[in-house]
Amino acid sequence: MRDVHHRREVCPKIAWMPQGLGKNLYHTLSVYENVDFFARLFGHDKAERDLRINELLQSTGLAPFRDRPAGKLSGGMKQKLGLCCALIHDPQLLILDEPTTGVDPLSRAQFWELIDSIRQRQPAMSVLVATAYMEEAERFDWLVAMNAGEVLATGSAAELKAQTGSQTLEQAFIALLPEAQRQAHRAVVIPPRDSREEEIAIEARGLTMRFGNFVAVDHVNFRIARGEIFGFLGSNGCGKSTTMKMLTGLLPASEGEAWLFGQPVDPKDIATRQRVGYMSQAFSLYSELTVRQNLELHARLFHIPDGEIPGRVAEMCERFMLTEVEDALPADLPLGIRQRLSLAVAVIHRPEMLILDEPTSGVDPVARDMFWQLMVDLARQDQVTIFISTHFMNEAERCDRISLMHAGKVLASDTPQALVEQRGSNSLEEAFIAWLKEAQPSSPVPEEPMSAVASHSGHTAPRQAFSLRRLFSYSRREALELRRDPVRSTLALLGTVILMFIMGYGISMDVEDLRFAVLDRDQTLSSQGWSQNIAGSRYFIEQAPLHSYDELDRRMRDGELAVAIEIPPNFGRDIARGTPVQIGVWVDGAMPNRAETVRGYVQAMHLAWLQEMAGRQSSPQRDTSLISIETRYRYNPDVKSLPAIVPAVIPLLLMMIPAMLSALSVVREKELGSIINLYVTPTTRSEFLLGKQLPYIVLGMFNFFLLCALSVFVFGVAHKGSFLTLTLAALLYVTIATGLGLLISTFMKSQIAAIFGTAIITLIPATQFSGMIDPVASLEGPGRWIGQIYPTSHFLTIARGTFSKALNISDLWGSFIPLLIAVPLVLGLSVLLLKKQEG
Repeated sequence: MRDVHHRREVCPKIAWMPQGLGKNLYHTLSVYENVDFFARLFGHDKAERDLRINELLQSTGLAPFRDRPAGKLSGGMKQKLGLCCALIHDPQLLILDEPTTGVDPLSRAQFWELIDSIRQRQPAMSVLVATAYMEEAERFDWLVAMNAGEVLATGSAAELKAQTGSQTLEQAFIALLPEAQRQAHRAVVIPPRDSREEEIAIEARGLTMRFGNFVAVDHVNFRIARGEIFGFLGSNGCGKSTTMKMLTGLLPASEGEAWLFGQPVDPKDIATRQRVGYMSQAFSLYSELTVRQNLELHARLFHIPDGEIPGRVAEMCERFMLTEVEDALPADLPLGIRQRLSLAVAVIHRPEMLILDEPTSGVDPVARDMFWQLMVDLARQDQVTIFISTHFMNEAERCDRISLMHAGKVLASDTPQALVEQRGSNSLEEAFIAWLKEAQPSSPVPEEPMSAVASHSGHTAPRQAFSLRRLFSYSRREALELRRDPVRSTLALLGTVILMFIMGYGISMDVEDLRFAVLDRDQTLSSQGWSQNIAGSRYFIEQAPLHSYDELDRRMRDGELAVAIEIPPNFGRDIARGTPVQIGVWVDGAMPNRAETVRGYVQAMHLAWLQEMAGRQSSPQRDTSLISIETRYRYNPDVKSLPAIVPAVIPLLLMMIPAMLSALSVVREKELGSIINLYVTPTTRSEFLLGKQLPYIVLGMFNFFLLCALSVFVFGVAHKGSFLTLTLAALLYVTIATGLGLLISTFMKSQIAAIFGTAIITLIPATQFSGMIDPVASLEGPGRWIGQIYPTSHFLTIARGTFSKALNISDLWGSFIPLLIAVPLVLGLSVLLLKKQEG
């Protein structure tokens, strides 16, 4: 399997169902669209796809829900949909990675019945399963017991139990562990609880939580006594975590009431919340802090006096067996030790109640039993009330009382033994299944027997090195997801328009409406004529006159004046005599570029006044103007910013927004886990990237036409050159921008990092080095090199050339060449850097 060519040949014969419910599914796509997408990737034509999809959906009971979005399915239905997607191409090997983790017992039982029926129909298909459930492992033909990456033993369940002399498979697994791990294991002993004086620690009446029209928790009622271990048993998404968050004040209830220690739950009541310890499924630890530092930090957060912190930390380390790893970072610890550290963090402030959300998920039986013994000691010795959620039946049997929860409702609540007796069942799992069947009498049943999943092994499409069908499958799926994602579709359609208005009107190099005032110490017609010459310009607005230096300083400091002018005494008389005169001009220099422009304005106005005065004093018979020089501005006669800025904003936005969207499209799959479909299907890296890119090229071109329309009809900037030339350049440029986003996505693992990384990589070169403000030719060093190779520089030349100078492709072909070179270069780098395997 290390050989790439061998992998390409055998992977289409393998189906992979990843760990995590719906991890390989697309939640905004319907049930049918998800299976159809996988069928397209494996090269089935429409008739073949329809036949296979209908048979699979009918056989799994999903046919009535073919149009329902995958994100709105229950855990069991997601599990079946994932299986349909895996079986669409008749694999010879089916790999199931913990397929039933987090689902209710009924869905788990139905899933294995479905697998058994498929194996009966296709006996040549092998099934490889990874599981943490020992009762599931009992049903498999052959087992491989593993620990820390090493194989402990192989054989059937009966052989492993006989080899270790054990009664159960879990006991056999523990017996197979290395001595160092096995000797730390002790059977969990739960002393009976003293219920003579029952003080109620938690009480809930009609507790309800709604998210829009979705009811996550539906009128839950229960009472939990102090020192009791109370279990919440149910599948992922049934409302367990939401209920716990409402009880701790982390989430306000939509309806109903809850009390902690006799006090109503109030999110603002810090005193009550300090009596509660909370341990989430994800372990709320700071990865950059050591074990001891994590404990010290949480001790301070809960206001433990500084003098007591060292002793309390030492006590926690000793009690939870953390002394030997005090200076280690959480990331370097095994999962079981991280679990104990999380529990120590949760109880360091001596809470009276401990809420644990799926605390033992993913840990081995030894670590799980050790954790449970610690919890039992807290409950029985320290009288800590423990509220724990779990989907492990053997854990639920250890609780004093449990509530069976499904779809936001509590089905039953009592001791485990009482619940089993109520249903007349042999085990708690059977009892739970009975309640689930009763709660959902209309649950979907297959329209055909499960064994009717037909085999189409003779119709498997031949392997192709490059397939347009697979490429367009990704394009179609991306377009569907984009259309149904309000955030991304809004960014794609309105982001450029909003930014165009902001930047088009916000970025201006025009210096006008400058407020000025005059300190006229002469008060003659000459001094007034000089100041009126300034006031008559459209660039200046005269304010009330100045009377002193103090007033001048105050008004400039307050920002009331941009320019202050002082005309000295005897100004008119000295001008008439020809005596040199100095006029004082103060300019606000807080913005140097603006100040330089103002200085130029004043000097030009002064020069014009001098020429006018010289003309008045010259003899009318004598012509002194032998040479007349007039300055004319081509392409922008009024020297306005808008005709220059608007064509420059278009390249900036067409680089930033499409690059962000294409980067997010890939990184989003990495975060959600659906990138695994690239690894396990015949899709090549080029098909994946080009398929993802096409919808964003179309969107980018739509935005291009929209920005051009805004430029002409809203901003009034006429397009004078060849629009076809500009459109061809925009197509190349948008392809480069989306390709750059794909290139960035190969390095990023989170959507936040992708947004920031793309913004930095696109905005800084586009604004600083591409000629938007200063010409590239005026730059020096690395800045000039970046400007010469960055695509925005060349598209900006084309945009300004066609908008302002009426140029066409024959005038601008030199700017097209770098764009033509950049397209395959950027896409080629993206394909090379994208990994086809995890790592």
